[in-house]
Amino acid sequence: MMNLAEYRQTAARLADFLPWAALVSEGVVLNKDGSFQRTARFRGPDLDSAVSAELVAVAGRLNNAFRRLGSGWAIFVEAQRHPVGAYPASRFPDAASALVDAERKADFEEDAAHFESSYFLTFTYLSPPEDLARTERWL
Repeated sequence: MMNLAEYRQTAARLADFLPWAALVSEGVVLNKDGSFQRTARFRGPDLDSAVSAELVAVAGRLNNAFRRLGSGWAIFVEAQRHPVGAYPASRFPDAASALVDAERKADFEEDAAHFESSYFLTFTYLSPPEDLARTERWL
C-alpha cells in the first residue's frame, strides 16, 4: 500500500520494523500493507487452574467462530498472567452475604499466591487484491 522505500532504503528506527501506519478509527489500525487490525482485551479462565475439559470446550467454541470468517483473516492471541494483590473490598446489604464473603476472603488469604489472566485477541483483515484495487480506483 505505502511505498516507504522512496524515503529510506534501510530500516533504522523502531517505526520501520512495526507494521502500523495510522489509527483510522476508534481502535482500528491501518497497517502498512493495507490490512486493518483491531485488538480486544478480555478476561478468561486461568490456564493453570482450569480443568482440561473446560479448555477443550472453549477451544471448540472459538474454532467454530473463527472458521466462519473466511479468507483474508489472521488471528493472534496473547495471554498474560499477573499476580493479584489484595482481596477486593466490598459492602453487602445483609449479614448472610457478608458472612459468605468473609469465608471467601479467608480462603483467599490462606493461599500463597493468586493470579489473574488477561487475554488479547487481535484480528487482522487483508482484503483480496481485486477488492483493494477497486477501492483505490474510488479514491
